[in-house]
Amino acid sequence: MSIQSINLPGDGATCTLSVIDTTCYLTVPADTLVEPAIPGHELMNFPTFSFLIQHETSGKQLLFDLGCRKDFWNLPEPIAKTINQRVPGIRVNNSVADILQAGGLDLSKIEAAIISHHHYDHFGDPSTFPESMDLIVGPGFSKHFLPGYPGNPNSPAHESAFKHRDVKEISFDQSLEVAGYQAIDYLGDGSLYLLDTPGHAIGHLSALVRTTEDTFVFLGGDICHFGGAFRPTDKTPMPAQFTREEVALSPSGPEHVSCMQYLICHPNPEKGRSTPYYKPCSRADSWYVDPPQAQESVDTLMSLDAIDKVMVLIAHDPSVVGVLPLFPKASINDWHQVGWKKLLRWRFLD
Repeated sequence: MSIQSINLPGDGATCTLSVIDTTCYLTVPADTLVEPAIPGHELMNFPTFSFLIQHETSGKQLLFDLGCRKDFWNLPEPIAKTINQRVPGIRVNNSVADILQAGGLDLSKIEAAIISHHHYDHFGDPSTFPESMDLIVGPGFSKHFLPGYPGNPNSPAHESAFKHRDVKEISFDQSLEVAGYQAIDYLGDGSLYLLDTPGHAIGHLSALVRTTEDTFVFLGGDICHFGGAFRPTDKTPMPAQFTREEVALSPSGPEHVSCMQYLICHPNPEKGRSTPYYKPCSRADSWYVDPPQAQESVDTLMSLDAIDKVMVLIAHDPSVVGVLPLFPKASINDWHQVGWKKLLRWRFLD
């Protein structure tokens, strides 16, 4: 898909967007998420981010993802067992509900939580929020994951998470095409689009948030798990050299560094400046339910990422740490003016 074929929305309202550090930190074997294997990158260390979306016209407050519940050992038994067997490192300091309250947010004012997908590090613990907060989920969620556990042994949460709570499943049957994906204009005024980004999990959703009249932030969830899965490309080639800030080198390090030291580990060094390092893992134990479909979603993301007025944020990007302000300090609406996209783009190489 070419940059020219990416359809960004025209005029519309805006939302204030804040990044929430959910304090969920994971260590995951790389070969269950990406391929091919790259020596020295056997494990991936992840933060986990969710987002507060505040509609500037109406004042409506929404969340995108809920992180992981603090007492993850009390997740439904099959999920707790999976974490114990497949996730060598996990630490959760606080629940998202506690983080929001500590930041002065009234939980009763949150209209809904948009859940990118059902995995434990995104679904969180809805029972820590008022029952007035709806859950917005992607296609197929109700069929596969309701009712809650133990009524449905595959559910990501106990029955209490859904009790007296509306679960609203998005349908893309009569959708728009926005940013290369099937989309729903969620608030009806061009400020927030929910996007169909299948492949990683059943009903996986991403979002496109309008932050100024002509700039957007793409909230990818787990559309992929590493910056090197969608960078570099022929649309966003790796430069011949980087400043130390672009690749997060120490202030005492050299002012510039050649790209060659980052091409040594590329699976295809000859094309390494224009080809991503990774693809979604296709092994039987992959965290991706449909790796080829996931790659199609990522292919579109590559074109979207090349657009100057769109900043891509995926849920587990360590590059965000120390660059973007976190809730409750400030929003990220001025990202384009400040230049955060440029600063974040190549930090996955560190």
